Amino acid sequence: ALNYFHQKQAVESGLDKMLGKSAVMVELRGKISSLLEAEKNLVDGVPASVLITGETGAGKDLVARAFHFGGSRSDGPFIDLNCSAIPGHLLEAELFGYERGAFTDAKERKIGLVESADGGTLFLDEIGDMEIALQTKLLKLLEHRQVRRLGGLRDQQVNVRIVAATNCDLPRLMAEGKFRTDLFYRLQVIQIEVPPLRERGMDIIYLADYLLEQHAQRYRRDRIVISHEARSKLLSYSWPGNVRELRNVMEQVVLMNNSGVLEPHHLPLNQAVLVEKTKDGESDSVLPFNRGPDTLNIVDMEQRLVAEALKRTEGNVTRAAELLGLSRDTLRYRMEKYQISVNG
Repeated sequence: ALNYFHQKQAVESGLDKMLGKSAVMVELRGKISSLLEAEKNLVDGVPASVLITGETGAGKDLVARAFHFGGSRSDGPFIDLNCSAIPGHLLEAELFGYERGAFTDAKERKIGLVESADGGTLFLDEIGDMEIALQTKLLKLLEHRQVRRLGGLRDQQVNVRIVAATNCDLPRLMAEGKFRTDLFYRLQVIQIEVPPLRERGMDIIYLADYLLEQHAQRYRRDRIVISHEARSKLLSYSWPGNVRELRNVMEQVVLMNNSGVLEPHHLPLNQAVLVEKTKDGESDSVLPFNRGPDTLNIVDMEQRLVAEALKRTEGNVTRAAELLGLSRDTLRYRMEKYQISVNG
């Protein structure tokens, strides 16, 4: 049964499941592919830790699975855990296991997820929500590849690769003393940023078509075609929930639509985050209607922050990137995206 489950996971994972033809997705797949190729030459030890950043629903779990099932550990276990889904006091026992009698309800010995992932990959989603005390134990695991069960007396060697993901601003959490700086640098030996759906251009339509077909097969419904007007509406929405939101919207469309054509009124979208259009119909970046200086729209704020940082540093891209807590390449990408030049 475990072998069947592992094979099913492998089929549903990998680089080919990271769909998209946009430049940012081609670049992302290329980067992961290069890293996996380099890891093939690893003589011994555990492959480098990976930190995946990006908004909720953008597909960070797909990246984690691509690293595992596309790499040298593909035959080993892939164990994933959402750190925000389990209360802190239970998370430690879940991760590290416990000996019989370690606490009141510990009637039997329990192997933790770290030991279960031995020889494979442990994917820790929402790592930013992990409590400081547990971060210390995770750091020890990364440094010494050892784990000790709760109530145990001995450390045990484990051969496990850690892949972590977060939608939190970890540098901010570090500044607030909520995330260990040494753990951050241990985790981000390889750092991958997953672009939000709104930055993937026509991938929105490509994915919408794919998801419509997928859900139609699941529910044995007729194929649904997206009208030109609906395409415009899909492209003019900022998708705050990213691919996860698109998947849910397309499932709802398949369930509710009997006409075979997807029209704008079939889309249950929040009108407040539709983007403005210029006279020629092109997207005027991805900004909200009625936007003003106090808007909380993430893209609008990001655009203003980039412009402000460049203004403060008098166009010095390196210093502006430091000010924003970004890499120079990431800031360059944001500048091109928003068509911001160093001269303003």
